[in-house]
Amino acid sequence: MTYDEFLKNFYIILKRAMEFSLKARREGILALDEVLEEEKVDNRDIFEYGMRFAIDGTETDIIEKILSNIINQEKDNFSRTLKNIQKEAVLSIQRGDNTRVLLALINSHRYSVK
Repeated sequence: MTYDEFLKNFYIILKRAMEFSLKARREGILALDEVLEEEKVDNRDIFEYGMRFAIDGTETDIIEKILSNIINQEKDNFSRTLKNIQKEAVLSIQRGDNTRVLLALINSHRYSVK
């Protein structure tokens, strides 16, 4: 993956995570079930797959372990960073963090690769 592809995917993840965070804070985490993309869940997309567990009420440490095991198989540094961002977004949304905190958390990774 190139840096430009990383940035493109970064912004897609950022937008999706912010949408989920706002919806969860306004309507509750169960409301996310209606916007979850099941095809991505089935393909183990880190964000959607992780959100399925969060919506189902799975404990944080279990979600983190499952997602970390998947991420550890990733060889490309850009892809690994994106997946770690997705994992952190899932855990932040599950905790009910303020959306500004989630934004700061995600943006803290933006400059960690090049």
